[in-house]
Amino acid sequence: MYESSHPRRASSYPFTRRAPFVAIAFPSLTITDKVVQCDDTNSTFHICNPIPSFLTGLASSRSFTPLKAVGDGNFSTVWLCDWHGALLPGTPIPAMQSTPASRPEYADKRLVAVKRIKRQWEGGWSECTRLKELIALREIPIHPNIVPLYDCFLVPETNELFFVFEPMEGNLYQLMKYRKGRTLAGGLVASIFRQTVSGLNHIHTSGFFHRDLKPENILVTTTGLREYSSTSPGGPPERDVEVVIKITDFGLARKTTSRPPYTEYVSVRWYRAPEVLLKSRDYSSPVDMWALGVIMAELLNLTPLFPGKSELDQMYKIAAILGSPSDEHVVDAPSAVLGGGKWIHGRRLAHGLGFQFPQVSSRHEWSVLGMSLMTPGCRRHPWISLHCSIAVCPASSSSASRICSDTTPRHASPARSASSTSTFGR
Repeated sequence: MYESSHPRRASSYPFTRRAPFVAIAFPSLTITDKVVQCDDTNSTFHICNPIPSFLTGLASSRSFTPLKAVGDGNFSTVWLCDWHGALLPGTPIPAMQSTPASRPEYADKRLVAVKRIKRQWEGGWSECTRLKELIALREIPIHPNIVPLYDCFLVPETNELFFVFEPMEGNLYQLMKYRKGRTLAGGLVASIFRQTVSGLNHIHTSGFFHRDLKPENILVTTTGLREYSSTSPGGPPERDVEVVIKITDFGLARKTTSRPPYTEYVSVRWYRAPEVLLKSRDYSSPVDMWALGVIMAELLNLTPLFPGKSELDQMYKIAAILGSPSDEHVVDAPSAVLGGGKWIHGRRLAHGLGFQFPQVSSRHEWSVLGMSLMTPGCRRHPWISLHCSIAVCPASSSSASRICSDTTPRHASPARSASSTSTFGR
């Protein structure tokens, strides 16, 4: 058992499977049946080791047992854990434990996902409260398609910051990888689309934009099997998994009212909006809409839409599918505009970098889904606002159009972690 009896550095708190973790941490969290009291007053104190007796009332114990590692990145590690302390009143049992598909070995546990930030916080809890990820998680109201934050605490002996979240089974990338080329049922795609759009619209209407939307940040829990209506007229029902979708990782999130310039490197390259690729420092929620369209195309085809090997290659791959921004357009039989649209701002950005768009029209063999499917709270991306948002390959085009027309809301990446684990193959 890890105790809080003498100073240790962050490396002294390695998570060991099945070894209980106990620490006195800040802020103090007092939970009763009807009252939750979170004491932040310790932020004005200099925390030293051992903790002085007059400060012990400002901290409280956190205890959990790590069960397995579920992710390890450059900035944090995530473990599935059995939580031993109290949680907020009304906290529901996670889907991982409350459905017929739940694993029996989890029945007597209180599962949580514990995220440990790798950097040390020498400024104490007051420095932690200025972390943009924590600000976003505290200010965005609870929503069924956003992973809720259960707790956040600092261990003063090591200056390590921990987040405690609802656990999920895996992520969208892992789900697609596990399919091994077997396409998803149309109703399943519609469900994933609907839940993702609902969560993203909630983020935007709450005054934030995510900036790092990718399949790894769309978490999935399978809750069983179901029969979906066929996306082909008169076709038989399609049997597939039923899922719960929640958006996670607000480390790059910003308020829509915040003032640019923003960093030019956001999101994984394959899902990065073209204005960010063109080094714009002034952008907002449309970058999330671009990422959403690219992710949905990948979900339909089970292959990345724009797998660029560099930023330059990324721009060429985008233009090869959507066409280059131009004042001249080709019109197809139904009078739909083909080509990249005018996108004057993008052409100015490109000119400032000395970049010249390749002179190509959009690929005629690709079908495109209209932006009218997006919720009113999510703005259109300027390059695709004239005619499209999501491109899908010919084999999926008819079913894709049906999938999205049925949705209620109107409206192997460079950074994939090889250490991530999933239970989709259980």
